[in-house]
Amino acid sequence: MPSAIDQSGNKPSQRNDDDVIDFKQIISVVIKHWYLFVLSIAICSVLAFVYAYYASAEWSASAKILVDDSKNNPSSAASASGLGSDFGSLFNVKSSADNEVQILKSRSLMENTVKQLQLNVRVFSKEGLKETEIYQECPFSIKLNYKADTLFVQKYNIKFDANGQYTITNSKENVNETARVGQTIKLKNYDFVLNPITNRLPTGSYTIKIVSVDDAVAQLSNSFIAALSDKQATTIDLSLSYPQPKKSEVILEEIMKLYLQSNLQNKVQIADSTIEFINSRINLVGKELNEIEGDFESYKTRNGIADISTQSKVLVSSANDYYDKLNQTETQLKVIQDLEKVLHNPQNKSVIPSSMVAPNDVAFGQSINTYNEMLIQRDKASLAYTNNNPIIQNYDQQIETARQTLLRSITSFKSNLQTSESELKRQNGNVNNKLLQVPAKERGYLDIQRKQALKQDLYQFLLQKREETAISKTSTISSSRIIDHAKSDFYPFKPKKSIIFLVGIFLGLVLPTAYLFIKELLNIKINSKQDVVKATNATIVGEIGHNEAQETLVAINHSRTIISEQFRSLRTKLNYLLNTSKPNVILFTSSMGGEGKSFLSVNLGSALALTGKKVVFIELDLRKPKLSEIMGHDHNTFGYSNYAVSEFTDINKLIKPIWFDENCSLISSGPIPPNPTELLTNPKLERLINELKTKFDYIIIDCAPVGLVTDALIIEKLADLTFYVVREKHTYKEQINIINSLRDTNEIRNLYIILNDIKINRNSYSSYGYGLEKPQKWTSKLKVKRN
Repeated sequence: MPSAIDQSGNKPSQRNDDDVIDFKQIISVVIKHWYLFVLSIAICSVLAFVYAYYASAEWSASAKILVDDSKNNPSSAASASGLGSDFGSLFNVKSSADNEVQILKSRSLMENTVKQLQLNVRVFSKEGLKETEIYQECPFSIKLNYKADTLFVQKYNIKFDANGQYTITNSKENVNETARVGQTIKLKNYDFVLNPITNRLPTGSYTIKIVSVDDAVAQLSNSFIAALSDKQATTIDLSLSYPQPKKSEVILEEIMKLYLQSNLQNKVQIADSTIEFINSRINLVGKELNEIEGDFESYKTRNGIADISTQSKVLVSSANDYYDKLNQTETQLKVIQDLEKVLHNPQNKSVIPSSMVAPNDVAFGQSINTYNEMLIQRDKASLAYTNNNPIIQNYDQQIETARQTLLRSITSFKSNLQTSESELKRQNGNVNNKLLQVPAKERGYLDIQRKQALKQDLYQFLLQKREETAISKTSTISSSRIIDHAKSDFYPFKPKKSIIFLVGIFLGLVLPTAYLFIKELLNIKINSKQDVVKATNATIVGEIGHNEAQETLVAINHSRTIISEQFRSLRTKLNYLLNTSKPNVILFTSSMGGEGKSFLSVNLGSALALTGKKVVFIELDLRKPKLSEIMGHDHNTFGYSNYAVSEFTDINKLIKPIWFDENCSLISSGPIPPNPTELLTNPKLERLINELKTKFDYIIIDCAPVGLVTDALIIEKLADLTFYVVREKHTYKEQINIINSLRDTNEIRNLYIILNDIKINRNSYSSYGYGLEKPQKWTSKLKVKRN
């Protein structure tokens, strides 16, 4: 016999690899459900068009700021390190571009911008169902007097009439009032006033949306970006996304304006602190100078001194050098002591004028500059962070460390000055010893004159520094400047209609695909031949279509229906599966009831009988017999169960004729026994089949489902061929594993699958002339649905 079809059916059942993607099947499923994809793409495209039309457009405005970062400017750093510089060096602040970015992104700056421009109030005009925000073209301005700190989002509809009156409505707050422009309307959270911008009265309908300042700040902060242009530059790129292009430019300009004002105000504040410190010292030194000058005047008056004796000129001249040096030392010591008092107070965060002391001590001056720089950086950082922020706390720790270091430096420096002072006094004492011959009045005169000169020099020094600081304050400019003013793009960047349409088409493809995929995941039953092919390698020898007429007998003479031709095709394949030169036993089984074993048995037998073959049907489903009922007989009459339990041996009384074909006969099951399995193991069954082979060409056995009981496995050894029936949309996919198990264990030798009740594409058959004849109607005793 030909080997095109597996003859033995005993080979190991190798399951198909589930990891292999069957593109052919996928394309087949797509073509089969093409209408779903077309409909889904059409609906999603329409929704994408509607979304693109009604979505709020957004424009992007951009600007650029340059930060003069002295850390990257060698000339500025060199200038700042000059110890002989005046108080203007205080304004050579080392500004960090990264810190400036944080200041620009700070909530306080955005909140000031929102309040300044009243950005929590927006006006929309209606164009059909679409609302568009208006700004410069808005014909009126809005003034709100808030009554509550926290506001919920509220929308008010405004409609103007020709007389300058308007009606304001809000269904949530039950607001429905009429007023004239300029008139105050008292609402729950605020008083509301509309004022015309031009002499012409507003007309038309508008929508006003009011949110809290916090909400407006949050929304704008999310759409505002400030970032360095690159790692090497100190320029900051600013951008803002907003639905109104002109308004986005105004917002961005206001942010830059408030930032520059804050930057300049910070420097002015430092200058004011310095001037305040100098003024306090001038007042104290001036008071001391007045007291010394008064004492000097009293001394001269009391002693009648008008001029110093020419006799002491030479000695005084030699002593003046020591006096000058002592004056300088005491002046420095006095300033150091004042600074030490300031630094001993940890709460004092005022900057220290480095140029007031130690013009020749480079290390000490640099320590003061470092301390001042930390104070300035901490003040700037506090604009963006709270006192509990780790960055601020880190600055405080660094400032405290620098303060302690500076105090130690001052102590050391003061000790040096005191040593120098002691040495100068000692040397001055030597000179004084030489002046013992000078009248006592002259010595007192010189002492008072020296004190007066000391205080006078210190007083003049403070006056000079105050003027220099005042001049520096008036000439102070911001360390940042605008390079590019705010400018919005010509076209909105959002919505991107092309992307929206592509997403719509993509979703149109994804949704039906997901639907089919989920449907396949949730479907646990056999839906097509491909499901069986995936689950097992057992050979499928026949495919029987759905019986639309619901008639049990379809394979009859002169019938040209599709299903009758399928049974004829199955009959032809038996020539390849069986040795047709001898009688053959065909067994029908399945996984469970209702899969069509009896239906297939009757029609295959009928198709064989049409070729002149003698066919006998044996109803061996002793638990739930249906074959007798289909053929118009009662299974309770004399049948196999009677034959198996009695001494009866004449099988001719078992065989019943079937009315639809004289070549067909039936052996019914007989009464349902309590022990069907034992009856099937009876040796009389084998003797019965062997005797039937002498009378018939084909013996067709309708047996119980092998997925439920073992009856079929008992009978299988007597069969030449076993047909396992799988019914579409009825058999579970898991039940195909029964076939695999039977083949792997070789419990059934010649096992083949028949697919039953499949869907048929009539067009493919009608083109060859099939399916043109309707099924014939038979008598009522055959109008039983397939089992």
